[in-house]
Amino acid sequence: MTKIDEKVILSQSDEGIKDQKRRKLNKSENKERTHLQCEYFMPKKNRRCCMQRKADQKYCSEHLVNNTEPEKGERVPCPLDNNHSVWSKNLANHLKKCNAKPKENEETWYEKDLNTRLRVDTKGDSEIRNEDNSDGDLNEKELYEKYIPILKNIKDQFKPLDFSISKHNGLKNRLSEVSNQKHAIQQSSLIGNMKKRGLLDINKFYLEFGCGKGELSRFVNLSVLEDLQVNDLVDKEKYGYGFIDRGVNRMKMDSKIIKEAKENEIEVNLTTKRSKIDIKDLNVDKFLEDINPERIVVISKHLCGAATDLTFKLLLNSSLLQENNHKFGGLLIAMCCRHVCAYDQLLPKSREFLQGKGFGSLKSFNILKKIVSWAVCGKRDGVNEETSKEHISGLTYNEREELGLVARRLIDESRVFAMNNLVNPLGFHSEMFWYVEKDITLENVCFCIVPNSNC
Repeated sequence: MTKIDEKVILSQSDEGIKDQKRRKLNKSENKERTHLQCEYFMPKKNRRCCMQRKADQKYCSEHLVNNTEPEKGERVPCPLDNNHSVWSKNLANHLKKCNAKPKENEETWYEKDLNTRLRVDTKGDSEIRNEDNSDGDLNEKELYEKYIPILKNIKDQFKPLDFSISKHNGLKNRLSEVSNQKHAIQQSSLIGNMKKRGLLDINKFYLEFGCGKGELSRFVNLSVLEDLQVNDLVDKEKYGYGFIDRGVNRMKMDSKIIKEAKENEIEVNLTTKRSKIDIKDLNVDKFLEDINPERIVVISKHLCGAATDLTFKLLLNSSLLQENNHKFGGLLIAMCCRHVCAYDQLLPKSREFLQGKGFGSLKSFNILKKIVSWAVCGKRDGVNEETSKEHISGLTYNEREELGLVARRLIDESRVFAMNNLVNPLGFHSEMFWYVEKDITLENVCFCIVPNSNC
C-alpha cells in the first residue's frame, strides 16, 4: 500500500469519526428540543427536576404525588410500592395489575415468614427478659451522648481480627481480564479461604444466598474444576449449586456454570436450582428435597444486613443443623450493611450479648446501626479528617470512623457468640476474619462456620 493510499484511508476514517460525532450531537440536540422537563422545583438541590413529563401534565410521575388536578382528583402513592403514584380514582384498578403486587408463590418450599422466628428449642431464649427501657423519650443527640462513651469503653475489649487474605488459581484468568479487579480479588480470597477450611471440593452442593446473577458460584465452580484431578471420585448427584435471591436478575450465570463444567478437561455433570424467594420465606429442607445432596455448604458475597441473621435462622430451623447435621458442610459469608440490620431478627443470644454490653433496647440498637454507617459510607470530598463539621455527635471524621468500626464489630461479635452457643454442641465452630484489605472494600469481614474436624 502506498503512502497516498494510507493518507486517503486515514482521511476517510477521520471523516467517518466526524460524521459519527455530528450524528450524536444532532441526536442530543433533538432530544433536548423534544424533552418535556418536569416543572417541580426541588429546594434542596436548588433546581428543577430533570425527569420527563407528559405533554398534558406539569409534573413527572414522581412529583405528581405532591399535586392535584381537579379533573383527575388527587395523586397518591401506591400502597404496594411508594416509588410510584396513581390517581386516587384509579387506585382500586391499579392494585389489581400493579407490578409490585405480591405474586402467589406456588413453590412447595415457600412458607411465609417461616424464618422470622426460631422454631427450634433454644431453652427459653425466644425473648430477652428485662429489656432496657431507660431510653424513654431521649432524642437523637441525647442518645449519642449516652451511647458513644459506652462504645469508647468497649473499643479495647476486642482484639484486632486476624487477616486471612487468600487467593485461588481458578480466578487467575478473571484477574488478568478485568481492569477493575476489586470484585475478583474478593471472590478469589473468599474461595481461597473456602479451600483452606475444607469447604471446596467436587462432592458438595453449594447454596448461594443473595446470589444475584450467581457470579460467586460461577467462580467457585471454576475453582473446583481447577482443583479436580483425574483420579478424584466424582458422584454426579452430589455436586451442584442452589441460587436464592428475592430480586429479578438478568444475565444469570446458571447456564455458564453448566457449560463450563461440561467443557472441562474432565467432564462434570452438575445440578443447579434457582428460586426467586425471600430468605425469610424459604423452607430449605423442601427446596433440597428433590436433590438430596450429601453435603451442603452455604456461601454469599455480600449478604446484606438482616439477611445474614435470617440465614442463620433458616439453618437453625432446618434439619441441616438438627437431626441431619452430617449434611451441613459449613458456611462462608462476606457480611455487609449492618446499618440495615433489624433488632427483632437478631438471634436471641445476639440480643443477650448486646444487652450485656449496654445496648439492651431497640432505641440503643438503632443508634448503634447509625454509628456503624460512619465506618462504611466513605468520606465525602472536601471533608477535613480532623474537623467535626458540626456533626451531631461532635466528633471528628476520624473519631467517627473509629467508633463505626467498633459498632460494626459489636454486632458481628454478637452473631459469633450466638452461633457458637448453638452450633458448638453439634460439632461446629464459628469465626470471623478480614478477608481483604479495606482499600479493596470497606465491607471486608467474613463470617465462617466449619466442622471442628476442619479447624
